[in-house]
Amino acid sequence: MNTTVLKKITLILLLQLCFFSCSSENDITPEPEIEEVDPNSDDSDEEEEEEEEEEEEDPDPDPDTNNPSPTEPIILGYFPSWSENWVAEGKPEDPSKLRDIPEHVTHVFLSFAKPNLTYTKGSMDLAGTGVQTPYGGQTLKESVAVLKTKGIKVILSIGGETYWGTNDAYNINYQQIKDFVDDMGFEGIDWDYEPNGSFQQIGSAENVQHFKDFFTNSRAIMPEGEYLLACAPAGVGALGGSTNDDPASPYAYGKRNTLTGESDANLYNYNDPHPSISLFGFGSTGHMIPVIKAVGDKIDLIAYQGYNTGPATNRKIMYDAYKHYANQYGFDIAAGVHFPNEPWGPHYEYTYENVAELSEHIGTSNSNDGIMIWQMLLSNGGKSAYGYLNVASQVLKGVSVSEAISNAENF
Repeated sequence: MNTTVLKKITLILLLQLCFFSCSSENDITPEPEIEEVDPNSDDSDEEEEEEEEEEEEDPDPDPDTNNPSPTEPIILGYFPSWSENWVAEGKPEDPSKLRDIPEHVTHVFLSFAKPNLTYTKGSMDLAGTGVQTPYGGQTLKESVAVLKTKGIKVILSIGGETYWGTNDAYNINYQQIKDFVDDMGFEGIDWDYEPNGSFQQIGSAENVQHFKDFFTNSRAIMPEGEYLLACAPAGVGALGGSTNDDPASPYAYGKRNTLTGESDANLYNYNDPHPSISLFGFGSTGHMIPVIKAVGDKIDLIAYQGYNTGPATNRKIMYDAYKHYANQYGFDIAAGVHFPNEPWGPHYEYTYENVAELSEHIGTSNSNDGIMIWQMLLSNGGKSAYGYLNVASQVLKGVSVSEAISNAENF
């Protein structure tokens, strides 16, 4: 066969192939295309992976670019261990007051442990700890684990009003505290330091040194990022006082009249309602300023007690004063409120409305700061501490004040 004939045959075959290909493209039920895959190639799954990524892509925008605070706002309550009811060991499914804490709560301060607690690692024995649950350590560990499944952090609160009354209270074994924290599954500790049941002298050199000891020694064995270290000082602790002051602060004692727009006529008035000037007149005002300057970089959370502070109605200024230092030292803040009535007085009543207003103010700080309440089991007249925290949680997450209040007890 000569070359000319071969060329003609080849041309005919090519024309037939082209005709067949074009006809196949217009066929209503074409045969599926089978792609040959090189088993040695990593590219074989690229198309499939791209399709899966498209299907799994989050429809929400990047939270880091649209939400300056992608973490959850702090919704914290003190839980009195002595108010817990008995549940059987080995029954984590059984309900209890502690286990039934609703999920809008993010942090629990379990109160109170002794500063000088004694505990043997692995013993699960609560006898020397000061914690007063009606069951033992194994059951407490199970209760803490139940809360963890809800995303709730449980922190051991140390001290309170009653456990600092003796010199022996300061014989603190930090390793035993850590062992207890680890065995129970706590997230960290709250140094609730109220020497002699008062905040009056916390700014003294002696008590500042105690704070330095608390946070330096506990931070040394409870690393940042692994354990949360907190404290619960008085609400007026970061405002400038006549004794403890910080002239460089916008909330210095000498700036009190400009800040409040008030004269000193009510500086020591703890009975009649007025906006805020008396907050600068307490003996405990400013007591946390030297503490923060000493160990502020070791504190993760300050849950200040914004109650028992007389008749002043502007409670936002206390948060603002602590925020001034939080911006420098990097700790979070939970503004403390009280379910009515305040023990001291009472001259001020927290309500759904003013808790919502305070939460709205805190929400403008673009942080995960939030609200603390003493204590979460209190209720009266169809309202509850959990309802107060629910209002705060909603408002801090962007729900309107009116809607949050209408849904206060729906959780």
